[in-house]
Amino acid sequence: MPRVLICMPAYEPKREHITAAVESILAQTFTDWQLLIRDDCSGREDTESHIRPYLNDQRIIFRKNEKNLGIGGNWNACIQDGVRMLSPPSAVRAERAPGGGAGGGGEYVAFLFHDDLWKPDFLEASAKALDSEPRAGFSAAEHAYISEGTVPTVPLYDELKKNKQKWLKPGYQGREFFDWWLRRGLKPNVIGEPSFVVLRRSLMESVGPFNESMVQFLDCEYWARCLLKAGWMYLPQDLGAFRVHPSGMSAVNQRLGRGAFERFETLWMTANALPANEQSIGKEAVVRALSDMIRQYFAKRKEGLPVSASGSGAVKKFCLNHPILTGRAVGRVIWDRR
Repeated sequence: MPRVLICMPAYEPKREHITAAVESILAQTFTDWQLLIRDDCSGREDTESHIRPYLNDQRIIFRKNEKNLGIGGNWNACIQDGVRMLSPPSAVRAERAPGGGAGGGGEYVAFLFHDDLWKPDFLEASAKALDSEPRAGFSAAEHAYISEGTVPTVPLYDELKKNKQKWLKPGYQGREFFDWWLRRGLKPNVIGEPSFVVLRRSLMESVGPFNESMVQFLDCEYWARCLLKAGWMYLPQDLGAFRVHPSGMSAVNQRLGRGAFERFETLWMTANALPANEQSIGKEAVVRALSDMIRQYFAKRKEGLPVSASGSGAVKKFCLNHPILTGRAVGRVIWDRR
C-alpha cells in the first residue's frame, strides 16, 4: 500500500487549475502515493470531466459528494474516504527511529488543493524530514505565491513569507515554538496553508477531524490541536506555490470576516487543553486577543466602517461565562484609551 495518501478537496475548480495541480503530483520524484480527488457537489464546473484523462492512473481516484458538505466537511470526507482505501498504519512505522526502513499503508497524509502546485521534490523532501525526526507530527514547507486578479491580501502574503524566514529556524520546532505562537495569539499562520503540510496519519487519528463549524481558521485550529501532541518540521525552501485569486477560498473567507472570532475560539479551546502549569500562558493570550478585538471594534466604529458579527457567538458566550477575564481585557482597553 502507498506510504502517502494525497487528498484533493475540490469545489468549482477551473480546468486549468486542477489539471496543473494533478500534473504537479504526477511529476513528484516520490511516487509511493495514492490521490483521492473529492468534489464537493460542484454545479458550474464538471470536475470529473476536467480530470478524466488522469483516471487511467490507478493511483488516482475520483469521488463526488451527493450534497455540498462545506470546506471542513469535504476535507474530513476526503480523509475518511481515503483512509478506508488503505490498510491500518503500523505503530512501528509511525514511531520508527530514523533510518528504520520503508513504511507503507498510508503512513502520511498530504493535502493539495485544486488550485495549488507542488514542486517535483515536495513529497520526497517532506517524507525525508519526517523520517528523520520521530518527534515531529507533521512537516510544513515554504512556498511561493501566484497572484491572479485583484486580491487585497497579496501584500500580506509577501510580508508573512519574509517574517517566517526571520522567525523560524529550519528543522524541528518543539514546545518553545508552540509557546511563542500561543503568546502571539496564534497569529500569523506561520505553519501555512494545508497544501504544504504533510501529517503523520497516527497523529491525525489522535487529534480527530477538522472543525467543520469554522470556515476561515480551521487549518490553524487543527495545527493548534496537533501542537498539543507533537512538534513539527519546518522546510524553509520553496517547494510549491499557493494560488491567490478572487474566487479562491482564502479570498472568499477573508471577505466573510469571521477569522478574528474563530481565532479567539481556537485560543480559548487551546488554553483549556494546556497542562495546569501552563494555563496562565493560555489565559494571558486569550485576554490579549479579546483586548485587541475590542480595540479593533472601536477603531472601525470611529472610522465609520461596517462591523461584522458573523461567527461572534463563541466570543459572546465567553464574555458571559468568564467575567473576570473579560474585565481584565476591558480594563486594558480603557487604560490604553486614557
